Amino acid sequence: GSIQCCRVKRNMTNFEIISTLLHQHIERLSLSADTIADVCNTAATQIANAIASEQKVFSAGTGIDGSAALCFRQLIREGIWLERPTLPIIDLTAINTINTDSGAAWITQELNSLGQPNDVAVIWGSQLSPANVEMINAATDQRRMHVIWIGTQGPTVSLSFDDADAQVRASLSYITALAMARIVESHLFST
Repeated sequence: GSIQCCRVKRNMTNFEIISTLLHQHIERLSLSADTIADVCNTAATQIANAIASEQKVFSAGTGIDGSAALCFRQLIREGIWLERPTLPIIDLTAINTINTDSGAAWITQELNSLGQPNDVAVIWGSQLSPANVEMINAATDQRRMHVIWIGTQGPTVSLSFDDADAQVRASLSYITALAMARIVESHLFST
């Protein structure tokens, strides 16, 4: 009897955790829809133009943002909405770095060595400090690249989630990746 009682209580607690999590995400997504749509449209236009003109597109992130960068790379490369050819995109992910600072330094080094004028870098940066943003921005400015900042406030096109907790920032990043990839695909393949 007492084991079953504890299992029911634990399941209710799990339900409450999941319910609260979903309600937080739904509320924040509803409030962010206009901003996400505006940034995704601007970013998708830059990305589609870069792909069409044979410039490089980078998807970069460190730590948890590295997984959003990989998700975006896969959505751009393979797509999930239309049958279409694969699209070129380079991932710069520092998922296994010791800390965000070392991951941001590695991404900066890679962008500085690989980036060329008019290339586009999508920086997934909900965990980046202002110093990390400044460091990456200095490299992309030097290379005259277009940069889209997702999850943090950047000096160019950006979608900041600074006022949300870590779990909401993560889900907002994934939703943004889905939305932006879908709009890129519509720019390149709509009839």
